[in-house]
Amino acid sequence: MKFELTIPRRLGWWAQAAVAGFGALVAAAGDVRGGVLAAHLPVVLTSLNKDALAAPKLPDGKVSFAFYGVIDEPGEKRAVQADLEKDDVLYVEMLIPKLPPETDVPPERLPTLTLVSPSGETQMFTANRSEVFDEPYTDTSYISYSVGRMSAEQGTYTMEITGPVPARFVLAVGEEERPGEVVKGHIAEISDVHDWYRTPPGTVKVADADE
Repeated sequence: MKFELTIPRRLGWWAQAAVAGFGALVAAAGDVRGGVLAAHLPVVLTSLNKDALAAPKLPDGKVSFAFYGVIDEPGEKRAVQADLEKDDVLYVEMLIPKLPPETDVPPERLPTLTLVSPSGETQMFTANRSEVFDEPYTDTSYISYSVGRMSAEQGTYTMEITGPVPARFVLAVGEEERPGEVVKGHIAEISDVHDWYRTPPGTVKVADADE
């Protein structure tokens, strides 16, 4: 797989707040109203998040979140949900770590995103670009390979990620870098992101297996 276009990006507020600590994030947000307080923060998906019933859910899909997951076996599925109002902008982006084995996977075999709208309409996102960027706060590098932006229906969107080969992936949802909530999910620490980044796909972690 060949990647030519390199676009450096500055990591969003979520990483700066995470580095400063969760207490600083709470102070910056000023309020916690149930669920998990987050502002463009990462969520690590596990093997339990395999369908809509067990998916982490964003009450406001405009707020920017990054879901870190892995397809350990061909055909595995991970799921995320997000609520939006009519005419909100729904933004989704698929990325992989800039590491082998993902960088050796042909574009057509990278994890795919299937978006299911509240009305049941489905849309599939596959590799259609290759933009490389570095995140200085987490000292990690990624390749963005699919992006979608559209006017939303009112209701809950379900995002399902699957793939034919083992691979790590990141699903970014939303563009607004401000405090938000995730239910049925946990805000990850920077160390969790590093752990995900450094663990090759196909490696079953004890913590994940015990959940």
